[in-house]
Amino acid sequence: MLPFPVQSLLEIFNNELADLRFGDMDAKGLADLAAEVEAASHNVVTAQAAVDAAKAKLTERQEAMITQAQRALAYARIYAESNEPLRARLDAISLPKLAKRAAPKGDEAPASAEGAPKAEGEGEATKPRRGRPAKNRLASEAGGKAETAAAAADAAEEPAANAAE
Repeated sequence: MLPFPVQSLLEIFNNELADLRFGDMDAKGLADLAAEVEAASHNVVTAQAAVDAAKAKLTERQEAMITQAQRALAYARIYAESNEPLRARLDAISLPKLAKRAAPKGDEAPASAEGAPKAEGEGEATKPRRGRPAKNRLASEAGGKAETAAAAADAAEEPAANAAE
């Protein structure tokens, strides 16, 4: 793309100064150079697109290689549990971790209606917690069930007591 001032000058040389020649400067010479610049610019854009595509392919292949290498290292470490020299060599290998990619905006889950973080236990119906529950959580659930059972028993006794009176 030619800068605007150069385009303006080319327009003047093609119109008002079309019949004039200043040494080796004329409308045709300027137009030829402008066409060469446009062609070179197009070549740069095309080459840059090819470089960007090649970089993306390289990154994709590197990520696949690192993923496979991490799996291979994990398998090799299990295999080498009883082989101390091999295990030591494997433990010296530190593979890079892959950077997590940002999720597309359409896949983000809103925190809540007000935009505040979700309260504890709010998202558990859709995504159950993994592993064993914490001790304090077990105690609070057991206490809550006992309190609920006691309240239900009291509620059941009240109508019976009122009927006996």
